[in-house]
Amino acid sequence: MNTTCGQDIMHRCSESGMHGKVALVTGSSDENGIGIAIATSLARRGCSVVLTGSRNPEKAETLRSKLERQFNVQVLYFAANFEKLEEIERLYDDVIKCHPEGVDILVNNAGYMYCKSVESMDMDQWEKSLRINVTAPCNLTKLTLPKMRSKGWGRIINISSISGLSGFADLGAYVSSKHALCGLTKTVAMETIGTGITCNAICPAEVLTELNMKLAQGTYGKEGMTLNEYKKTAVPQANPSGRFVETGQVAELVIFLCSSAADQMTGTNIPMDAGHQAQ
Repeated sequence: MNTTCGQDIMHRCSESGMHGKVALVTGSSDENGIGIAIATSLARRGCSVVLTGSRNPEKAETLRSKLERQFNVQVLYFAANFEKLEEIERLYDDVIKCHPEGVDILVNNAGYMYCKSVESMDMDQWEKSLRINVTAPCNLTKLTLPKMRSKGWGRIINISSISGLSGFADLGAYVSSKHALCGLTKTVAMETIGTGITCNAICPAEVLTELNMKLAQGTYGKEGMTLNEYKKTAVPQANPSGRFVETGQVAELVIFLCSSAADQMTGTNIPMDAGHQAQ
């Protein structure tokens, strides 16, 4: 098989079977975030998309209407505070009112990062990290699974982190919660074997998002560095390639995991880590 033909088959494989699916993407109300990049890639393939987040509702509405116009698919937005179980359950009820057959693709992307050593940790922040990074994905998975089972098809994709595979100082709450999310991924995969449902996690290293750039600004600004100097010195510590992972690259891995080419991939925690695990 020549290379062009092989690429064409893979392209068709990734595009087929997604039109008309319903996708719920959490943490998707940031214009330059991972969530909206995933939602855009799914909408491009003909999925009806549900956006959710806790950011500025006016900005979220702008993103929602832009996606709907651009790809001619239904796009909904519901605000939710992922610290509160009752709001997650209300979110799911709102989705079911609009999509009675349920969600086909669940992307648990919403996350929270708290940076402190274990010794100086605020335990309320520890609890918040677990609620947003682990309990919320678990609850949404619990809610969406029954209708996925009844249809014999579903995709659950957890956006974890390289911190779900490695330890880092001063990130105890984040590292612990992301390790737990990777463990949840394996458990859900084992509980859905043979049902047509798969559950996988993507574990990116440093991703070029607006939030990461704000955090970076606090670092390089304090140390008197320019952004370019920061990229040259600090980024390679997390990403050996010396480059940020791009949101669109994470989004396209989600698309692959939703395709028939990934039918036999489940329970995997996939590093997208710019070479971190190879060190």
